[in-house]
Amino acid sequence: MTLTHAATAASQAGSYLWLIPFLPFFGFLINGLSGRKLRNTAIVDTLALGSVGLAFLLTIWHFVQLAGLPAEGRSIHQSLWTWFSIGGAHVLGGLTTAKFEWAYKFDVLSGCMALLVSGAGFLIHLFSTGYMAEERNDGRYYRFMAYMNLFVFSMLNLVLGANILMMFLGWEGVGLCSYLLIGFYFDKEFAAVAGKKAFVTNRIGDFGFMIGFFLIFQVFGTLDYDTLMGSVRGIATMPAITLYGHTASPTWWFNLIGCCLFVGAMGKSAQIPLYVWLPDAMAGPTPVSALIHAATMVTSGLYMITRLNFIYVNAPVALAVVLAFGSLTAFVAATMGLAQYDIKKVLAYSTVSQLGFMFMGMGAGAFSAGMFHVFTHAFFKASLFLGSGAVIAACHHEQDMRNMGGLKKLMPITAMSMILATFAIAGIFPFSGFFSKDEILWKVFEGWYQHGHYTGPTLNLVAWILGMLGAFCTAFYMTRLIAMTFYGNYRGAGDDPWGLSVQSEAHHGHDDHGHGDHAHVAHAPEVPGHPENHAHELGKAHDHHVDDPEDHDFVPGHHPHEVSWRMWLPVAILAGLAVVGGFLNYPESLHRILPIVPAELFSKWIEPILYQAAPVHHGEHVPPAIEYGLMAWATFIWAPGAMILAWWIYKVDPSWGRAKAFVARFPNLYRWVNAKYYVDEFYEAALIEPIKRFSAQLWSFDTWVVDGMVNGAARMTVLWAELSHWVDEYLVDGTVDLVEYMVQETSQVFRSVQSGRVQHYAFVMFLGFLVIAFWKFLV
Repeated sequence: MTLTHAATAASQAGSYLWLIPFLPFFGFLINGLSGRKLRNTAIVDTLALGSVGLAFLLTIWHFVQLAGLPAEGRSIHQSLWTWFSIGGAHVLGGLTTAKFEWAYKFDVLSGCMALLVSGAGFLIHLFSTGYMAEERNDGRYYRFMAYMNLFVFSMLNLVLGANILMMFLGWEGVGLCSYLLIGFYFDKEFAAVAGKKAFVTNRIGDFGFMIGFFLIFQVFGTLDYDTLMGSVRGIATMPAITLYGHTASPTWWFNLIGCCLFVGAMGKSAQIPLYVWLPDAMAGPTPVSALIHAATMVTSGLYMITRLNFIYVNAPVALAVVLAFGSLTAFVAATMGLAQYDIKKVLAYSTVSQLGFMFMGMGAGAFSAGMFHVFTHAFFKASLFLGSGAVIAACHHEQDMRNMGGLKKLMPITAMSMILATFAIAGIFPFSGFFSKDEILWKVFEGWYQHGHYTGPTLNLVAWILGMLGAFCTAFYMTRLIAMTFYGNYRGAGDDPWGLSVQSEAHHGHDDHGHGDHAHVAHAPEVPGHPENHAHELGKAHDHHVDDPEDHDFVPGHHPHEVSWRMWLPVAILAGLAVVGGFLNYPESLHRILPIVPAELFSKWIEPILYQAAPVHHGEHVPPAIEYGLMAWATFIWAPGAMILAWWIYKVDPSWGRAKAFVARFPNLYRWVNAKYYVDEFYEAALIEPIKRFSAQLWSFDTWVVDGMVNGAARMTVLWAELSHWVDEYLVDGTVDLVEYMVQETSQVFRSVQSGRVQHYAFVMFLGFLVIAFWKFLV
């Protein structure tokens, strides 16, 4: 049998496409190799920002070129060289010769992702030039900027690669950079542990990803995106596929491939149960959290599913798995954010939750809705993370929101930017989150509603309910963050009549960026009457993994003040995008009654790369009234209700008395939520410690049995060698020496007889004659 491979559309040839990823790589090489020797860190800034900025401009240029092409041919391709080739590989169609090229593909999906990576990357690099100021003085600054450039290179390889192998190269590259940047302060144990945790957890997911793309190669005989999409329809119509002695339908194999790939996405994009690395990743500097753990790397799994949507459209079970885990993650992670006090931890669990929403969209078959939430989330979450970094810097290393407050007057630009981003993430109209997150919820509900017949999968209904509850929690904890951080009095200066602040490790002499063990706040004394003092009873290291920002123009004894323009400008730009970005995918239902902008620009833009644009669980046309009703409920009642509730608890009542009363009434519930349901402790007890003990036993077995056998054999060999040496020296050599001695001694006698004189010989003969005669006489 022979498989027919055909590209979906002809690509335009590009000459400078390779520079988009390689410009940041050149920045990494120059800064990484020579940065330590540069006395002026301004050169490091120029190389780091310049390389990413030029990559962004080049991306815009290619994007404009792409927009000028016809919709069915919007693709720019450049192949640099043949990476490697294999021959005689056994695949479904028989023996094949496969060639893997180092090639880039700039199409409607990868172009958008390249804009996001390079654009957001440039803003976060700019923020870093202010945030990482102290590292300029201790020789670590060049290393940080080099790692950031390397990450941008790896991420651009991931999204621009023309085949799955190129994607996997970038996939592993961003994992390496995440490890390096999370553990940037590797001399501190908490940062080193967090880096290893992220690395190991992602390796678990990557195992599934590798199995998935190995199976793709077995089924299709190629890893090229265009060829794969051109072949899938023919393979899907086969009666059966036999691999490894197992015969099953194509759908069965597609489901297996989809689930394996999703395991990889669960690790990289922090979904239950592999999400635990992301909150601890806050041990890295805040720009890392914004770039890697909010805007780019954690969306790799979403990009992968969208790029390989032709697999998932033919894999209903895999889509159901994605929907189930996405909705569960969206809800559970949102509840975890309700009782966190580290400002970055709140945003970390928010990120996990929002990623769950994106996977909900993918699981509902609404790939465009899920991908659009990737972009809107990048805008408002990067703004929130960078804004939190500015707050931490202004508060002189403080991350506990209970020690903040009143910063709106002191940091007006940062405060307004974070407030706008909060409205966006809460899903308030007309901010971007409304257009993306609520679109996902609508697509999930639509799959169950089935035009009033309610015959869709029950999973869709359960996922929609979990999504709505997660959206409520999101609006609540983000408003709580804003109220605790920016309103009331600044409690960090001692203006705390209600005793809400807690003693912070940040003020115990650990004032340097990355200096001082801040991993534990468990030793902070309990503040009487404080509603959240139960958190300190937990005594767990996961409460505060801080990143120790530098002084950022902080003057001891002074109130916080607005940070420099290099820090607030990226926050403000990203907040502005969070405000207006949603109109890029203006819903058709709203366009009917309020035609402000063209409808569904983003959905129509990426439609050429979608194998099937409609959701897998699609029903009949749902009356607009249902959509309008759910839309109005979500944006005018549900999300605002959560925000008003949080405002009422944490802003209207400056003593937080209602929070105290709730904690007093439900202490166990509070403890469980604050401890994140003890998932880390469960993993530690059920998985990590048994593995450690088993590893210790294996080490003991290796030491005492394997090494014992080897060492015993070596000892026996030594003893045998010593015995052989003794036998050789004393027996063999002794016998030889004895024979030699006897011959030597006897030869003296015979030598005296051999005198050469005839008289002596005659005399000896005469003696011999006498002896013989005497012997005869006796006998």
